[in-house]
Amino acid sequence: MHVVSSRHPPGAVCMVSGELTRYAPAMQSMMALKVPEGSVTAWFTGVLIAKSLNSALQVVANNAALQWAWIMGDDHTFASDVLMELLDRELDVVAPLCLHRMPPLDPVIVEHGHPAGPRPKPLGSLPAGGLYKLAHDETCGDAGMLVRRSVLEKIGPPWYDHRQSGSLNAEDQAFVQRIKDAGVDVWVDLDCCIGHIGPVVFMPVRGDEGWCVRMMAAGRHVADLAQVPRL
Repeated sequence: MHVVSSRHPPGAVCMVSGELTRYAPAMQSMMALKVPEGSVTAWFTGVLIAKSLNSALQVVANNAALQWAWIMGDDHTFASDVLMELLDRELDVVAPLCLHRMPPLDPVIVEHGHPAGPRPKPLGSLPAGGLYKLAHDETCGDAGMLVRRSVLEKIGPPWYDHRQSGSLNAEDQAFVQRIKDAGVDVWVDLDCCIGHIGPVVFMPVRGDEGWCVRMMAAGRHVADLAQVPRL
C-alpha cells in the first residue's frame, strides 16, 4: 500500500484470503493501493471467511483512531485510487461496481422477492454512472465495500454470521442486509469499477451503447462482451 497525505481519516484495509493467496494480480493491486496516513492492514487467512472478516473488522473496533473499514478478498483487481474515490463520496456505506465471475457475469447486486427466488440485477438495467442506492429488496456483495466506523458500531459484532447466510446465498449478502436492517443506506458507485478474477478478469465498463463486460488477461484487453437483454 502507498500512504498518501489526505483530508480523510485513517482506517483499515480488511483483507481476507486462504492460507495461500490465489491471484498475483490481486496482490499487485493491493500493493499499489493508495491509503490515507495512519491506515493499517488487517489481513486474516483461513477457510472460514466470516471468521476472518469479523477478526478484520474487530481491528477497527479496537482502535478508535480508525474510522472506516475497506473490505477486499484475494480475487479482485482495482485501480490504485479506488479507496480514495470511495472516501471522497462521504457516504456511510459504498461499494464499487463488481461483477460475478461466472456467466452470465451480472453485477453482484441481488434482487430478492421474486417467485423464482433471488436473482442478480442485470448490468444493462443500471444507470450509466453516478451513485446507485440499493432498493429495499436488494443486497450486494462486499468486495471493495467501504464501511464507516459508525455503522460497525451501530450493528455490533459479530458483523458476519455464517449461520444466517444461507437464505441470502452468501455471508456478504447477509452482512449487507444487516446494515440495511439497521436503517443505513447502501450505495454502489457506478463510476468506480473493480475486476473479478475468474478464468480471466471480468470488469464492467461503459461503452458508447451502455454497459458491457471487458475481459482482461495478463493485464491485456482480450474482448468486450455486450450485455444481451433478458426478460
